[in-house]
Amino acid sequence: MRKNLSQQKLLDVLTEEIEVLRRTSENIKEVAPEIARQLEELKNTKLKVDLDTDKLEQILKDHEQALRKKAVIPRWFLVLVWVVIVFLLAEVVWLLVM
Repeated sequence: MRKNLSQQKLLDVLTEEIEVLRRTSENIKEVAPEIARQLEELKNTKLKVDLDTDKLEQILKDHEQALRKKAVIPRWFLVLVWVVIVFLLAEVVWLLVM
């Protein structure tokens, strides 16, 4: 008797689960066309993005100015290099003449 009751209970549970799955399937079938339509709409929609790059451009300008200030060769250094080159050329000419 107990075995028949547990089998009956199991059968009831399985029947309920099958009914739940059937209702879920029906619900899915009802909303599937709408989901498909919305997905297709999303695929075909072009995105428009508006970015404000003013702050980034200002940071770039500031960075470029800082690099220019660091990369400037002082005039005194250029004069020193010129004097050394002239001295070396004069020495080479002197050695060639002698």
